[in-house]
Amino acid sequence: MVTPLTLQRKRAKIAEKKRRIAKAKTEAAEYQKLLASRLKEQREKRSESLAKIRSRLSAASKPSIVA
Repeated sequence: MVTPLTLQRKRAKIAEKKRRIAKAKTEAAEYQKLLASRLKEQREKRSESLAKIRSRLSAASKPSIVA
């Protein structure tokens, strides 16, 4: 039997499902943004440390000229 109450509950269930899907999408987007920023920070940190190592190695390999 289809009553106004059953139709109302059906609409509410569908609306809740849509809300959950939208919330999951926004949270997934935020998480991807967070991961991207962390990955960028890791890359920058690694490139800085490699640059330090390279500069130390190049400074050590150059003969120092003593006058």
